[in-house]
Amino acid sequence: MPERDVISWTSMITGYCQANRHDDAITLFQEMMAAKVKPDQITVASVLSACAHLGRLDVGKAVHDYVSNNSIKLDIYVENALIDMYCKCGSVEKALKVFDEMKEKDSVSWTSVISGLAVNGKCNRAIELFSQMLREGIRPIHGTFVGILLACVHAGLVDKGLEFFRSMQKDYGLVPEMRHYGCVVDLLCRAGDLHRAYEFINNMPILPDIVVWRILLSACKLHGNLILAKIASERLLELDPTNGGNYVLSSNSYASAERWDDAIKMRELMDKGDVLKPLGQSSIETNHEASRLPENML
Repeated sequence: MPERDVISWTSMITGYCQANRHDDAITLFQEMMAAKVKPDQITVASVLSACAHLGRLDVGKAVHDYVSNNSIKLDIYVENALIDMYCKCGSVEKALKVFDEMKEKDSVSWTSVISGLAVNGKCNRAIELFSQMLREGIRPIHGTFVGILLACVHAGLVDKGLEFFRSMQKDYGLVPEMRHYGCVVDLLCRAGDLHRAYEFINNMPILPDIVVWRILLSACKLHGNLILAKIASERLLELDPTNGGNYVLSSNSYASAERWDDAIKMRELMDKGDVLKPLGQSSIETNHEASRLPENML
């Protein structure tokens, strides 16, 4: 194009974001800045979304500074994008500062900050904000309940979490989605209540997905429940028979209980079948959870 205006640049940046090409979106935004084309609110919200996906706090902070120094109007979409970016980059205090300074907040604003607090370990603050949101008459959305359930998961608040789960449909007419069911299963499993988690899965009105069964299987490995581990393993392999990670998880569950024959059998099934083998992994234990790194990143 002989001339590129803000609409041209923004269309490309937004397109890259929608195609999950977030690195390209940031690179193009930097080229736009070098070409001295002033971005608009849509451009800013899009590049902040890319920063959030990549955890690029450095770029996100620079964009925020640029907006503040160049009289670009902070509309609710940009402010929500800033909250999301700061939360996903682990800078919760900056997200709260943006949130507190907003003149107008919608359900997305509240949901973003509640979810951000939850995943960054500030669970009590997330629950406090949820209560404040309701007091101010803001109606929660599906994502809000994912955030508040995550807060309960990380804080170990089983009864509170189940209360929130029941409330979403009873009080707000929101039909739970798979991600909400997954949160409840995780909540029960982390509390060691595996039989209750399994009963909850069996009573789900929708077919449990692989994430739900993986949560249960991982908990069975941790707590040494071979009976439920076998059930979860079978369901997982029925749903996703070509994913090598499922065989590895099943094999490890048997190995942790010293059921070596079953562990070897799982490995053999993986080798014989048309299975996409996972990358070799190294695990780092953090608070009883394994953070896994592909070997080619070590």
